[in-house]
Amino acid sequence: MRNKKVRVLAGTLAAITAVTLAQASIVAAEERGRTSKYLQMLQEEAEYTQEEALEIALTDAGIDEKDVARSRVELDYDDRTLVYDVEFYTGDEEYDYEIDAKTGDILSVDREIERDFRDLRNSDAEYTKEEALEIALEDAELKEEDIDKSRVELDRDDGFLTYNVEFYVGNEEYDYEIDASTGRILDVDYEIENDFINAEGEGAVISEAEAEEIALENVPGASSEDVFIKLERDDGHLIYEGDILYDGMEYEFEINAESGMIISWESESEWD
Repeated sequence: MRNKKVRVLAGTLAAITAVTLAQASIVAAEERGRTSKYLQMLQEEAEYTQEEALEIALTDAGIDEKDVARSRVELDYDDRTLVYDVEFYTGDEEYDYEIDAKTGDILSVDREIERDFRDLRNSDAEYTKEEALEIALEDAELKEEDIDKSRVELDRDDGFLTYNVEFYVGNEEYDYEIDASTGRILDVDYEIENDFINAEGEGAVISEAEAEEIALENVPGASSEDVFIKLERDDGHLIYEGDILYDGMEYEFEINAESGMIISWESESEWD
């Protein structure tokens, strides 16, 4: 009798398991269906295909598709804009592009070179700040008179001296990391800032100079040469966002452009 009960129980458990697995399969299938419908909807909205997005990125990078080791293209929304995230590798370089799926415009570019530590030396900088900026501008095919503002800072990254080069042309932001010993470009980041506004932006009661003065009041000894600041729109509000590098410390801040109130302030060692 006991064996019969065991067989009945086992049969019941097997039936329950089968139903559970069947339900899980149905849920998974429904999830795949929803995902497929979502992707199909996105693809119908896109004016460019995945292949065309990859081609745009490769053309911009000056790379032939046969030289690409592997690539990935994904379609999704980013800040209400339908974009392709394009990623590909060639040699020791990694490229990441964000491309507007309706216009084909390149919205952002990130290029990173994997470091070969055998080629880098832990020594004093062989290149000056001016030379580092020149290297970055040459790579971006720009001249110094084309840029609105720039900053070049010497930093130590993983024990190696590097220059962090940042400059703006209109609403375009360029960020470079350059090895201070070899002049080699280690990392490039290019982005179009849709929220970027020039210093004369409408609605800003506080001028850029006044915002700079407000920030400097909190760092005795620092001067305007130590400040990097820009006007942006955040959640419908105009703010001045910037940082101060002084005496081995980095101060990051946000200032309300209408009231002059400091709404965010952070500080840390430059070497952290």
